[in-house]
Amino acid sequence: MADITFEVLEKLGILSESPTGWTKELRLMNWNNRGPRYDLREWAPGDRKASRGITLSLREMRSLQELLVETELPEPQDEEEIVTEEMLEEAAGKSDYNNEGSAKKKAG
Repeated sequence: MADITFEVLEKLGILSESPTGWTKELRLMNWNNRGPRYDLREWAPGDRKASRGITLSLREMRSLQELLVETELPEPQDEEEIVTEEMLEEAAGKSDYNNEGSAKKKAG
């Protein structure tokens, strides 16, 4: 397997930090010399290790930004917001995009 190379072009912000020191961050990165991409993943202290994450092109990042501006998020109930089934159903009802297979209720 080929070595993975990366260059941190800019640290845009930290979303959260775990008790072990790992931080979930949004960064502008250059992975394997493929050009700048927005990157969201967890990093160990000192950037020793990285979790799996997602990378977004500028176009994808702009689309995500638009979606976030248009999305009404519920007020947090506590520090760690728990997404309930009711919240998912409510969001699915407001969305133009509805995948029938993604929101099936369990028979009980």
